[in-house]
Parts: sequence; structure tokens; C-alpha cells
Amino acid sequence: MKRIVFGKTEITKGEFFTFIKNIHLEYAVVDIETTGGTPIDSKITEIAIIITDGTTIKDSYETLINPEVPIPYNITRLTGIDNSMVAEAPRFFEVGKEILKYLTGRVFVAHNVNFDYGHIKREFKDLGFDFEAEKLCTVRMSRKVFPGLPSYSLGKLSRSLGITLTSHHRAMADTAATTEIFHLIKEQDKKAEIINDFSMKIGIDKLPGKPGVYYFKNYEGKIIYIGKSINIKKRVKSHLNNYQTKKGMAIIENIHTVDFEITGNETLALLYENLAIKTHLPKHNRRQTKTKFPFGVIVNREQKYHVLETVNVTKDRKTVIDFTSRREAMEFIKKTIDTYELCQKINGLENQNRVGSCFRYQLHDCHGACIEEESADDYNLRIEKFEQKYGSPNETGIFIAKGRKASEKGFVLLENGTLTGFGFVSAKTPLNIGSLKLMSEVFNPDRDYQSVIKTLFRNGNFEKVVL
Repeated sequence: MKRIVFGKTEITKGEFFTFIKNIHLEYAVVDIETTGGTPIDSKITEIAIIITDGTTIKDSYETLINPEVPIPYNITRLTGIDNSMVAEAPRFFEVGKEILKYLTGRVFVAHNVNFDYGHIKREFKDLGFDFEAEKLCTVRMSRKVFPGLPSYSLGKLSRSLGITLTSHHRAMADTAATTEIFHLIKEQDKKAEIINDFSMKIGIDKLPGKPGVYYFKNYEGKIIYIGKSINIKKRVKSHLNNYQTKKGMAIIENIHTVDFEITGNETLALLYENLAIKTHLPKHNRRQTKTKFPFGVIVNREQKYHVLETVNVTKDRKTVIDFTSRREAMEFIKKTIDTYELCQKINGLENQNRVGSCFRYQLHDCHGACIEEESADDYNLRIEKFEQKYGSPNETGIFIAKGRKASEKGFVLLENGTLTGFGFVSAKTPLNIGSLKLMSEVFNPDRDYQSVIKTLFRNGNFEKVVL
């Protein structure tokens, strides 16, 4: 390892460049007060910024802000800021340029940073400006530097560290306390290792732009959220910019590391996501531990002209494809009608009691099944083509797709329409149902798994093996 002599101290090359990087680095310590809630449904009422190099305060800024909406009574009780106090205060767009001057080129530091960052980002977005900055969270860093404290809320943490906090829940008072906490952290972090570790970049640049499953872990290493995507890097980035919901904010605030597994395609990503959620039961995936696809589309053959219908999914009902909402299912039916030139009236999208043809027939987009101008056999043949694309509900066989690397294949096993196995296997392994079952992941084949396999036919990633 190459080492550099710096003064009387011998340091590594990496340590030298980290030191140089932090010589002129400045931080903008920020606190805001708001009308309450998340950035999408609340506004800023006060902001304070302290500029520091990590040891010395260089500058500061504070102002009340007219939120242009009433301040709720419970927020006034908490902060002391009422409607009369902000009536003559500047609106955000009037001080946005000044605020930007303090934030630009500096690392954004705050206690529960994503709350403050999310609101400020939203305010700038409303002005047509995309604000971006590196972030540091004093809550997260304090847990590392000062472990075992009873609480890491700003008030209780300040008390534990002997920091005087007057006028709690006013922006400048909270910013001053946060700055003192940050200075204490920097004092313990001589080589900037903690700051680099908690920079909230979480290694995004190293994530693949490929299909797979990703795992958000908190500082303790516990999985708090599991997701899937056809582009892991893009999806994780979208999570880190989700300041619109309480769930999104809670996830961002607690992410420490991201793990991932490449799956080769969306269907296997869905299967492995489902398996991981049901195994780990992450805090922020609670909804997904239940049935994810409660609505489905079936083909009703009781009538002369077959009909597409939206139904509630049950254990014994075979559906062509399933959805998370009835609205999604209906939108799918509408698109299918367009794609396969089906009749809206027959499928219940127009008044079936009205005499005559459907409206689409008048536009030459319907072949006339609604007035029996087209035969039922010809019409139903297009319904069959639709079913063939999305798979027979009684399909049996081995289905193969590309794996995580060139030397392997992903596989899915179906028996009479039921998922009986999935996983990865060497590309050289002989394929038969018995041996692949032994190599399969262990899972409970519930309704969610059955819904996922519908994507196997829809996406065209798999091909059936002829044995």
C-alpha cells in the first residue's frame, strides 16, 4: 500500500485525498418548520441555515416564510408560529434565490435530513427548479458515534450530549443544536470515515441497471423493504426521491445499505421478491405479505359470444391474468378489446340492452358481433388468440429463460397451471421436471405465486422446453 508523509504523519494515499477533499468542504446545517405532514401536503413556515466547515461556524441565515395556507392549531401549539406571525413574511419564491445561495455547493446536513430536504426540494420543484445536494443525517450518524443512548430525537439527544436547546421547534434554535451535534460527530470522525459512510449515496452508482430484487437494510442490518424492478439502479433512485408519502420518507430515512440479486428477467424478479417478502416480513412491505393481486380477468364462455370479465380472485377460480386493483383489470380489458378488435357492447362497456350495434361498429373497429354480423366462431377465435398469448390456465411444462450469467438458465415449472418450482440451473444441466424440482427454491405455492406466473407468458422472456 502506497503511503504519503504529511508533516510528521504517515498516511495512505486514500487518506490523503480524503483529507484534501475535506479541507475546503463546507456544510449547510438546516432546520425548517412546516404546516405539518409530508412535502406533498404541507408548506414551510420557517427556515434556518448555519454554514460550518465542521468545526467553525462561518455564516447563518433565518427567516419566517408565509406558507400561503393556514397553519393548523396543533402546529402552532408545537412551534409557536401562528398565522399572524407569517402574514407579512416573504413567500418562498421571494427568498428562494437567497436560500439557494446558502445551500449550493455545500453538503446538506439536518436531523432526520429527508424531512427538511424533501420539503425544500418540493418548494423548489414548485418553482420549476430541480434542487439536488449531498445529504448527511445527524440522527443516523449519532447512532453510530454515540451508541446506546435512550433516544436520538433532537431534544433528548441534545440533553444526553449536554447541549442547551432553547425554543425547541423553532428553526434557528434547532439548527444551532444540530450544528453542535454535528461538530461533536466531526470531532470523533478525524478521518471522515463516518461521514463518508453515511453520505446517503448508499452505493447507487454500483447498482446494476438489470432486472432483479433489491433489499433496503437499516443501520442494524435488518431488512426494512424489499422490491423488484427490471432496472434496479433506476428503481432505487426513484425511492430516494420519494418525498411525497410518509412511507416513502420513512424508508429513505432508515436506509443504510442496499443489497440486490440479479434475476435475468421480470418474472423471476417477481417470484424472488415474493419469496423474500414472505420470508423476511419487512416492516414496509406489510401489505405485500397479503394477497397482492385480488382482481383478475376471466373468459366467460356461457354466452354464444365469449366475454371478458373482471372478477374477485379466489383460490378455486382460474383467471387469465391478475391485477392489484379492479381499475387496472378494467383498463386491461379495454386495451384487449382494442388489440383484438372485440366488441365493447358484448363485453359490458356499452349498454347491452340498447338496440343495434355498438359505437365501435360505426367506426369500423368492431366486426359486428353485437348484431351477429360476425359469426361467433370467428369472434371467439380472437378470444382464443388472446388466451394463447397470456397462457393456458392448465399449462404443464418446463420454461427456460436467461439466468443471472451466461453459464446458467432460469427455470419455471408448471403442472396443470400450478407453479411447482423455480430457480436457476447450470446451462449444461439436463432438463427434466424431477431434477429441477430438487433444485427449486422452497416456497408455499399460494395465490400470489400463481398470479406472478401470468407474466411468464405476457412478457415473452421464457420458452417452453420440448422434452
